[in-house]
Amino acid sequence: MSIFTITGATGSVGRAIVKQLLHEGHSVRILSTRKDYQWNAVEVYYWNPEQGNIDDQALEGADFLLHLAGATVSKRWTASYKRIINDSRIYTSQVLYDALKRVKNGPSCCISASAIGYYGSSFDQKFNEDHPPADDFLASVTENWERYTKQFESPTRRSIQLRIGIVLDRGAGVLGQLVPLAKAGIASPLGKGNQWTSWIHVEDLARMFIYAATHPIESGAYNAVSSSPLTNKEFTRAICRVLWRPMVFPPVPEMLLKLVLGEMSTLALMSQRVSNGKILSAGFSFKHVNIHAALKDLLK
Repeated sequence: MSIFTITGATGSVGRAIVKQLLHEGHSVRILSTRKDYQWNAVEVYYWNPEQGNIDDQALEGADFLLHLAGATVSKRWTASYKRIINDSRIYTSQVLYDALKRVKNGPSCCISASAIGYYGSSFDQKFNEDHPPADDFLASVTENWERYTKQFESPTRRSIQLRIGIVLDRGAGVLGQLVPLAKAGIASPLGKGNQWTSWIHVEDLARMFIYAATHPIESGAYNAVSSSPLTNKEFTRAICRVLWRPMVFPPVPEMLLKLVLGEMSTLALMSQRVSNGKILSAGFSFKHVNIHAALKDLLK
């Protein structure tokens, strides 16, 4: 079995990865900004990325590094918080890069989180990894993020970026926001509801991180989305059907979303139909492809 070091392990995706790794019998190390943090069956190492501090022993002897640390984008985008979103990804990645250069027996592969926000929004294009970055805030953040994590690559180390879509997880992320509304009978599409949603079940995402690390796939970016994107209206209807609740009309107006959420309304209104052909060609297989089956698994 292998030794995995993980940043961002206490988030929704990180916890799913840790659970899967322990289930498979691997050894898990996590980096935490809390000196007193404890986690059963997991080794905890301290780091403070803002101050450039890290316990190099977290990486010494590790087989793989999974890097997910970064401030959430699901918080109102004030000018100061936008800096935090960007800087949190740069600081953590730079600290890891410096530590990787210092350790004598470091990981042979680094898998870093990125996001399909890299591509921007389109109602007619289907994005693949060869598309250039857009010129908006999210694209700028992900482009910077990837620039720093690509530095992890060396003649003896692969560096892979997973561009993650909308993650479906019980009680977290988009389902944590929409399911209570659906249960209350007040869920409705956002804007016109025709914007594309490229999603992935959290279990498949955890499995993809591990697969990318443990299989000899090439360095570079891979889209982490399921094979069946759907529109926001279809997505909202699917949640309501699984919960046996009606979908409310009319949709929430774009102007209201922009008024309430500000620039963060981009997350609700952007349209992204994204291909997963590259990761499929690399041999990965999804467990959750159908949206109704995926939602039933998470909401049962």
